[in-house]
Amino acid sequence: MRTPLPRHRTKAAALLCAATVAALSLAACGGSSSSAQSGPVPTITLGSPGIPPVISGLLPYIAQKEGFYSKYGVNVVIRNFQTGTDATRAVADGQIDAAIMPPALLMELAAKGVPVVGIQGQEVPDWLVASTDPAVTSCAQLKGQGVSVDAVGGIRYVALSSMLKSCGLTVQQIKPLIFPGNNAPQGMIAGQLKVAVLHLNELIEVQQQMGSNKVHVVMRMSQTSPGSMYEMYGVLKKTLAAKRTAFVNMVAAQIAALKWMTNPANLDKAAQLGTVVGDSQAVMKQALQQYYQMAFWTLNGSGMPQANVDKMIHIQIAVGNLQASTAPSYAQIVDQSVYADAVKKVTG
Repeated sequence: MRTPLPRHRTKAAALLCAATVAALSLAACGGSSSSAQSGPVPTITLGSPGIPPVISGLLPYIAQKEGFYSKYGVNVVIRNFQTGTDATRAVADGQIDAAIMPPALLMELAAKGVPVVGIQGQEVPDWLVASTDPAVTSCAQLKGQGVSVDAVGGIRYVALSSMLKSCGLTVQQIKPLIFPGNNAPQGMIAGQLKVAVLHLNELIEVQQQMGSNKVHVVMRMSQTSPGSMYEMYGVLKKTLAAKRTAFVNMVAAQIAALKWMTNPANLDKAAQLGTVVGDSQAVMKQALQQYYQMAFWTLNGSGMPQANVDKMIHIQIAVGNLQASTAPSYAQIVDQSVYADAVKKVTG
């Protein structure tokens, strides 16, 4: 976002600022950020789930479009992947620097010896199971039913596994239907499937298209697994060591973006930017208000409290995705120092 030069600046000062832009971030030229730095702006390639992005990708998208990354002196290149699973694998393979990862996959990588760590997260999941079949309105009635997920082992698949535990079912007792990214809502609207694991904004879209009386919420993960985890910004430890300052600046920008997007004065603009996920501005405005109510985005803290991460580890052991003997500890997969340093940049 280009900031115009004040009218009272002299021509010489304007030329000096223009020359400085070539080497510094635009925000640094304006002198408005405490993170001004000399030398080339570092770049981080961030993997985001969904094409178009799902709701997880909205925060970095807003941070980019509203100029927060530039303000804090980091160039974040957002690369969209079909699923969070694909983005996570790209980090493990060294193709990208970081990704918005399903915690279960980050934990599985760590259990296999991959040195990956979370630097920011969200602990409140919005996952839910929705049904347009009048005969499927409870968890127990899901047995033998086809249910859409993003991929076998993907974040929706893992969320479904966790929710099914509330009625004693396992994921092996249902029929996973693969609808990558955010294709499930359109599948429901088109009548291609009747039961799906959805995000909150996707539920609102389906309800508006089909009528709320035709869509039943079977269960919500926030109710079946309270105190669990939603997602984490994961990075290989060696990449974090090599680009630590850039990651601190990235998280600082995202903290600032969160403050901006949750300001009621910015709701309409945030909803307009939110259309990147494929929903209308009206749907996103309604969804964002509900997301803010449920504290979907963590405003105070890194979004990776130990109690939540530990619970997620125990859940993954219980559903068979991790072995207790090799499951990672909280200290192995969480780095709180990046967020702590980022807060100092935002408030300092």
